[in-house]
Amino acid sequence: MDEVLFHASESVEALQVQLLSRFQQGRELLLGYAEHLNNLTNTPVAQQLQNTFNQAWIVIQRFLNEIKDVAGKISNPQQFLSRILPILGFDGPSISVYYGSVGFLLGVGVGVLVGLSCRRQPPAVQKMCAVVCTSYAGVDAVTASEDIHCPQIHNSDEVMVQVKAASVDPVDVNICSGYGRVLRRHLGRYNANVVGEFPVILGRDCAGVVVEIGQKVNNFELGDEVWFSVPYWASGVLAEYVVVKQNLLAHKPKGITFEVAASLPYSGMLAWDAMVHQAGLNSKTCRGRRVLVHTGCSAIGCLLVQLAHLWGAHVTVTCPLRATPVAQALGADCIIVCGEGGDIEKQLLQTDLFDVVFNTVGKNAHEMCLKFCRDDGRVITTIAASLPSDTYGFFIGILYSLFVKMRCLTWRLFGASVWTSAVLNPSVLENLGAMVETGGLQPVVDKIFMPQDAELAFQHVEQGDSIGKTVIRFRLNQRCRCGAYPS
Repeated sequence: MDEVLFHASESVEALQVQLLSRFQQGRELLLGYAEHLNNLTNTPVAQQLQNTFNQAWIVIQRFLNEIKDVAGKISNPQQFLSRILPILGFDGPSISVYYGSVGFLLGVGVGVLVGLSCRRQPPAVQKMCAVVCTSYAGVDAVTASEDIHCPQIHNSDEVMVQVKAASVDPVDVNICSGYGRVLRRHLGRYNANVVGEFPVILGRDCAGVVVEIGQKVNNFELGDEVWFSVPYWASGVLAEYVVVKQNLLAHKPKGITFEVAASLPYSGMLAWDAMVHQAGLNSKTCRGRRVLVHTGCSAIGCLLVQLAHLWGAHVTVTCPLRATPVAQALGADCIIVCGEGGDIEKQLLQTDLFDVVFNTVGKNAHEMCLKFCRDDGRVITTIAASLPSDTYGFFIGILYSLFVKMRCLTWRLFGASVWTSAVLNPSVLENLGAMVETGGLQPVVDKIFMPQDAELAFQHVEQGDSIGKTVIRFRLNQRCRCGAYPS
């Protein structure tokens, strides 16, 4: 300990000598400049400058003297420690200070180690089961994963729903091949529950139970049965838990199961948009109109047939032979069998032209639909059109990315949603729910699969011969989070 103090004293003394030497050199240099200026002129201004300099130098000298006194005290460590140690409670010899310092350092080290070992571990991220696609390689990339992060509520207007059942829509098959991938990738950056581009959770509509709500949610409570739909660019609903904005939800109709309810929201709102907004038909304007639904056994087709029949139209349906009982039960006035040797065009030539033709097949059937539509009629295609953004090149892709970012930034500044869909309107879902409760609208479920058979479900939808909607049922190993429903 004495050796350490000796070396410290030598270092301080050397520093003191260097400081004093530098100060003396600076003083001599300044005096030389002052004398030189005094010789140049004897004007009153020069005299005033000299007086100011002398006063400043006096102040500097006082400051240097104070530094010298402090340095002199520090240069004598024994004197310095003799004043400091009693304050710290050390009255013994220097060896006691040494052992005390070592003990203090050891205590600090042990305390840090104990604190690190006892610190609160971050909560483990909960996992859930979800039907996802791991790439855009088609339905072959579809799988049921048990390693998906469970979503969390990040905004006060969000609701967490425990999904009981969700359906597979034809647009999900297209998503597996990259449909909407560019917009989905850009908007996914604004969703705290989306981590990376893959895996992509599939599914557009579902039914379930509210298990958690944000602070500003006032339309729903824990335990409410709800159904809803999400647009193609959003994270899907084929998962055990989903977090969505409350303005997307509607109360599930009473008297139907979760599986039946899950089959209607997405297809129902698309059918409503095609019928009401595009074709201009409603309960007042539809009566007496001739309507053709091609093909009437698809998920949207089944609902179009029922809406047109409910509003008083004469409905003609094209469908496979095995779907004719369903089409008849839904209210079709005329059924034209397609496939299995049936010539659709030959049979349609024997009928009058139609006021409205709904094409649920795609662009391949568009010319045929135009052929049997009146000149002042309308042909409405319900199949999602290809997105230009999915094929943009490098330069246009950069411009599109900037457009999406600016739009999201602008909308967030004004408190609006990042992106919206005019077709998926909860008020429409409320209207459809009322029709279901009164028996005017009947959802059609083709097959029900479990999550582990998701690939088979997607293959079934891809084949295009299903009648109505294909549904995947979720059954959890634990009870519902809200405590109101069994798993």
